[in-house]
Amino acid sequence: MALVETDALILRTYNLAEADKIVVSLSRSAGLIRGVAKGCRKLRNRFGASLEPFTLVRLTYYEKENRDLVSISQTEILKSHFNLSSDAAVVNGLAYLGDLLIEFSPPHQANDLLFRMATACFDAIAESPSDMESVLRYFEVWILKIEGFMPDLKRCAECHRTFAGEDSIFMALDLSLRCRSCSEGRGGTVSKLLHAQLRTTEKLSPAKFAADSRDVPNNTKRELAEFTHQMIGRVLERLPRVRPTFVQ
Repeated sequence: MALVETDALILRTYNLAEADKIVVSLSRSAGLIRGVAKGCRKLRNRFGASLEPFTLVRLTYYEKENRDLVSISQTEILKSHFNLSSDAAVVNGLAYLGDLLIEFSPPHQANDLLFRMATACFDAIAESPSDMESVLRYFEVWILKIEGFMPDLKRCAECHRTFAGEDSIFMALDLSLRCRSCSEGRGGTVSKLLHAQLRTTEKLSPAKFAADSRDVPNNTKRELAEFTHQMIGRVLERLPRVRPTFVQ
């Protein structure tokens, strides 16, 4: 039985039996893990509020070979977002991020880039809840990119020519991006403002992207939301369990 200690972001919990919970978390060193926290629903327990969703903790657990569930022995709160629990829209947005992490993250496969991106997005929402929609778009783009589903934003998928600022860009049925010549004008049009927003996510932190997006027209924000949601729906072959609102 191996003892593991790692930073982890609590994503979701389920009641188990009379006094326990199954805890789903994204850890820095082991990726997505599911563990049993025994006795955590008792009035007096060693976990306190550390298993609340969206809490960043120092997690200690025991892992047995060929067992999917680990045994959680200890947690220490590193950062909490309890102050956001009274805002239903923000809670729904955070739950959506957690849902996508669970859907896209393979169990027990560490991905430090994904962990850092996710915690940065949670922090950006906590610091400026009014920018949540822009942070959600940033998160969607990056989780698709990290997991290998985001098309090449720089070059045509067919001729591999780098897109220039004046080029018309089209999205094919397979969601790849093509120039006008290769697409022959067929497919959905990707506006220049949308393409610029997608490229901007590659250069900025989530907080900086959200701040810069305040001056972006609402129709471009809506176009970005439709683009990422279409891609996520295609990858999952269904809509996410939790769905945030579109920009109005």
